[in-house]
Amino acid sequence: MIVFGFCLFIFGICFLIAALSLTVQNKRRTAETTGTITEVRKHRVRKHGTTYSIDFEFLLDGVRQELKKVKWSLSPDVTKKYTICYNPKKAKDAHVKEFRPSTKLYLIIGLASIVVALILVVAGAVA
Repeated sequence: MIVFGFCLFIFGICFLIAALSLTVQNKRRTAETTGTITEVRKHRVRKHGTTYSIDFEFLLDGVRQELKKVKWSLSPDVTKKYTICYNPKKAKDAHVKEFRPSTKLYLIIGLASIVVALILVVAGAVA
């Protein structure tokens, strides 16, 4: 039980680090615009199913910008306009808002994992 608790604790820490990373990126990427898909490449991975590598383009001050190789697990709607969040100081620092995982979800998973891990470690030490 202690080993599983330790592994779950590490798992929780990884989710908290991911949530922190997303938060830092979101604070930099304060400006928004719309973009469209320019290319979709389908990749089949034996163990993980199908993933897509998607290229987007968007305009900033009349200059065409590209966001390349955005990974996604669902087939994208090529007719839809997507929200691109970008750093006003560096347009290449961007992400697609609709493809962004929830920071709150990562925090909840991370904290819940750590709490359960601590319970397992304590229960294993007492037993």
